Amino acid sequence: MALASPAALADAAQDCRSGSPEMRVGGCGRLLAEARTPRQRAIALDGRCWANIDRGAFVDALADCNSAIRADDQYPYAFHNRGVAYAGLQNPSAAIADFNRALAMRPTFSNTLINRAKANITLGNTQAAVRDYEEVLRLKPDNEEAKSALNGLRTAAGTSPSPSPNMNNSLCGSIGCN
Repeated sequence: MALASPAALADAAQDCRSGSPEMRVGGCGRLLAEARTPRQRAIALDGRCWANIDRGAFVDALADCNSAIRADDQYPYAFHNRGVAYAGLQNPSAAIADFNRALAMRPTFSNTLINRAKANITLGNTQAAVRDYEEVLRLKPDNEEAKSALNGLRTAAGTSPSPSPNMNNSLCGSIGCN
């Protein structure tokens, strides 16, 4: 087992937001030990959930997000990340339910809209996906992912009732989308 560097142990909050999933797991674990409020617990658990998503450990991510939601059921990021974990577990219906909960708390969360669109595509709900991508572009007109996906959906609608098989329909696009 490798020991964490002294710099990594200096700031649990910074490590919990690190680009490295392994550093986030450790940092968020230390942050959780320091948590004094339900929101602080939720933030630490959600950070660990996000790290587990990046590691492809969707069952562990789901457990951490469930705990984050139990700690603070008004923390929208935990619902978003639990939706991503459900997506990783190939459960787009549960993912959409969580994305809806996150959006009810934070309607302008473009990452959640994008992930909900992908889940809707997986379920064949193309029109719902189009609405989500259009909303992303209303909020962030330069969002290339939404532009590309919307163009692909519109092109596919002109030639066939289902999305193009060349389009990336995974809920995340890649492991750990957030």
